[in-house]
Order: sequence, then structure tokens, then C-alpha cells
Amino acid sequence: MHLVVDDPNKAKKALSTLGLSYKEADVLYQELPNTAGALGYFAGKLANKEINITSGWGTTLKGSKTAAIVLEVSDLEKTARVRRPQLKTPSKK
Repeated sequence: MHLVVDDPNKAKKALSTLGLSYKEADVLYQELPNTAGALGYFAGKLANKEINITSGWGTTLKGSKTAAIVLEVSDLEKTARVRRPQLKTPSKK
């Protein structure tokens, strides 16, 4: 199970109290256009900078213009320089 929390210390305490083990990792939260190819385009931008995605998941709501993704990446600092607002998916011709 993956959890994204806003208070890591509180989450660690709660999990430990329940006797559950956990792995802590810094991850990237990114909103992308909710269009076909947006994730592939973003992943390509990361690949061009030699940033690997080691884990990821995402979601969107029906009719939403954006999708939310969470990625564990090989270089979080470098990834921050690749992120939106410059990200736009290519338009179909």
C-alpha cells in the first residue's frame, strides 16, 4: 500500500503504534493534463534528462481537466527543473 501524507511524523507514529512496517520515500506529486499521451510526454521529458521512474500511480475524476500522479524518481531535485508550467502535450494534427 502506498500512502501520501502531509505529516510524516504523525503517520510514522500511527503505523508504528499499529505494528506496521513502512518505507519512507520522497516522491513527486504532479498534475498533468487529463489527455491521452500526457503521462508519456512527461515521462519522455524525464527520460531525456536521464531520470528514471521507479514507481508511480495516479488518478483523475471523470470530466476533470487534470490528472494527479505520484512518482518515485531517481533524482527528485533534477525532476523539479523538468516540471510544469512549461509542460504542454503536443496537439494532434
